[in-house]
Amino acid sequence: MNPTVRPDGGGGRPIDALLAGFVAGTLDPYMHALIGSHLTLSDANRGFVRALEAEAGAALEEIDAPKPFRPARDHVLAAIFAGGYYGAPRPPARDPEIPEPLFRLVGRGVDSMPWKMRAPGIKAHVLHDDDGVEASFLSVRPGWSAPAHTHGGVEVTLVLRGAFSEKSGTYARGDILIADQTVDHHPIADPEAGCVCFAVTEGSLKMTGPVLGLLQRMFGR
Repeated sequence: MNPTVRPDGGGGRPIDALLAGFVAGTLDPYMHALIGSHLTLSDANRGFVRALEAEAGAALEEIDAPKPFRPARDHVLAAIFAGGYYGAPRPPARDPEIPEPLFRLVGRGVDSMPWKMRAPGIKAHVLHDDDGVEASFLSVRPGWSAPAHTHGGVEVTLVLRGAFSEKSGTYARGDILIADQTVDHHPIADPEAGCVCFAVTEGSLKMTGPVLGLLQRMFGR
């Protein structure tokens, strides 16, 4: 199974498990926000998710829940069919570049984030880094590239602004790239617009290109 995937489903659909987890509500908050934002920006996987939601809703409807628990069941059903974020309040205002599921986590726009340099031409704003999982926004200058690397686990990247290219294709706003330890790649930001992404990474990055040791220390993962 090809671990890299466009949201149109090319390459074996490794994204399906994440979409199923989104519908079931079993993803961690950062991955849930990433997948919810992808569905907000792109219609490529909405049909698949609607089918999963219909199956989940039908299964819940068949449960003859005791009367005291029926309101809770009805709330879950309403959340599923509304595509809601399970009770999280809507922000009063947000940056249109940041989809609502992500804005609920970061609470600010791209240009007001407290960016920190991660590598030459690359800045990061880390929301979470614990238990081997990092969730972060990444900003790459036009024409700059991430160091060649592979992964100790799985990395899921959503494009929010601009685009980037690598050997599996070009990824623009709303697209998702999934990579794991079988992928050794070298993403390059769009030469004019650069790229801003949100990524959830499990495990460490493993640099494979030149100046390996220096970049490994700069990335700190």
